[in-house]
Amino acid sequence: MSNGNGSIKINPSQILQGGLAALVAWLFRTVQQLTNEVSVLKAEVSNANERLAEVLTVISGISGEITEIIWKIGG
Repeated sequence: MSNGNGSIKINPSQILQGGLAALVAWLFRTVQQLTNEVSVLKAEVSNANERLAEVLTVISGISGEITEIIWKIGG
């Protein structure tokens, strides 16, 4: 903004408002990105838990078979 004599008048309030607007926009983008990452991580944890449950089921079955073999050998 010019004050009529060729110099520029700086309005600190406008600079502050622009800076705050940029900060709010950056914070919003950052929160959105973090929300997306959390969603992906939740899905990965859920998948890992399902795989772990499958592995535990297999191990449980094998454990029962080993116990049966030991009983047959010992008995």
